[in-house]
Amino acid sequence: MSSNLTSSDFSYTVDVKNSFIALIVLVVGIIVAGFVIPKISHVPTGEESEPVFCTMDAKMCPDGSYVGRTGPKCEFAACPGSGNSSGGILPYHSGIRGTVMLGPTCPVERIPPDPECADKPYTTRLAVTSPDGAWVVSEFSSDKEGRFEVSLPPGGYAIRSAVAANVLPYCSSQSPIIVEPDGYTEANVSCDSGIR
Repeated sequence: MSSNLTSSDFSYTVDVKNSFIALIVLVVGIIVAGFVIPKISHVPTGEESEPVFCTMDAKMCPDGSYVGRTGPKCEFAACPGSGNSSGGILPYHSGIRGTVMLGPTCPVERIPPDPECADKPYTTRLAVTSPDGAWVVSEFSSDKEGRFEVSLPPGGYAIRSAVAANVLPYCSSQSPIIVEPDGYTEANVSCDSGIR
């Protein structure tokens, strides 16, 4: 049986094999370059760190909007148009002041009321929130006479215990407490002692 291959057929077969090998070398080269070049271009500086995840509390701005915390130090973002990026509640010329009272203090109320069983001033940690309680704006403490004063921008607020709900004594105010510009709103906070 004789072969019918001519020299031109042989030349064509070699060219196809060479082209196929060249294509494989090119593809492998591209894949290797994809792994090597990024590693060469990224030289560690020692300043890389883990991502920062901030808590989801918010601050109410003077215009009524809210801003959240942002990295790398989880400070509050600047309020729109304020130019302030330091975070926290600024020292406004407005806010809420009042008294925290704890009661009942006796297990049975008497008629006429016993002065010894009257509600008493209460020292505790409280939170200022948005009127619906969804956002914590600031936390503060009442003094030994139950008095407190907290600086806030104008807007609507509520006050509650800083601890989770259903922990007695639990404190809350009437909502909303409206803070006007350049003035302090008086608000009393009642704390349920759990005594029945």
